[in-house]
Amino acid sequence: MKAPLALLSLITTSLFAASPFTTEEFNTAINTSRWFIYDYETGEFTAPDWNEVDGGANPEASTTFTAGNGVSFLANEASSLGTFTGDFYGAGIEGLDCDIFAEDASLIQSVEFFLLHDGVFYFSDPLTLNNDGWSLLQYSFTTDPWYTIEDGIFVDALITDEILSDLSQIGVDFFPFAVDDAIGSRVGLDNFTLIGHVPTTPLEIAKENANDLALSFSRKDSFSYTIEANEELTRDGWNPLSPETTDLWGTEPFETTIPRSVRQFFRLMIRPLYYAVPDIGA
Repeated sequence: MKAPLALLSLITTSLFAASPFTTEEFNTAINTSRWFIYDYETGEFTAPDWNEVDGGANPEASTTFTAGNGVSFLANEASSLGTFTGDFYGAGIEGLDCDIFAEDASLIQSVEFFLLHDGVFYFSDPLTLNNDGWSLLQYSFTTDPWYTIEDGIFVDALITDEILSDLSQIGVDFFPFAVDDAIGSRVGLDNFTLIGHVPTTPLEIAKENANDLALSFSRKDSFSYTIEANEELTRDGWNPLSPETTDLWGTEPFETTIPRSVRQFFRLMIRPLYYAVPDIGA
């Protein structure tokens, strides 16, 4: 884990409030340029490279190691229309999710998330990479451990409601085993996402008549609902009941009637609807 970074001396205004399941896909060079790379060699901030991993149709933010001790991708109010700063507590954001890239994972000692609140940095556990290429990184504000620095020593920290109510910076750190070996090796970031709470909603099953069953459930905005069925209750036996009961969204209660043709088990799958940060434009 790294020592605290200096605060960016940028006066900006957040245009978008932090919202659960918002993601930065780095689909444009301009969106990518509004994030920052901390250069451990010079102590300065630069923009990430855009779409340099493979130059394909799914761009990302990336950079290469220099002579400094690591790479930090960070967002502040100037990044992604301000989506990744501000009041996470009020918005119900519970954690972070992103895809990370390592050209050579054997060079990477650890990767971590970090937060900045009121001039104090907080760090996730250092996580290790098991393979070259892309990996998924996920972390919770409430159920996973966090740390801060006191008198030059890392100590346990509780991410309180007060901290989450006012975040001014957020990001991901990459640290190599040996700096000289890592120089020029590329690391990247994509699909940086704010994770919220996924509600549990009961699927109610009632006997409509002698031949039919009524299936019903309530819905909340920002989620997709699919009724799945399984005749044998096997792990791999779950499938969508029908196209009419797949990927349903909205806020009105839903009810459908199905024939009691065979014995079946039912469950309700709930998935969040993700919202990409809009293209910023010129």
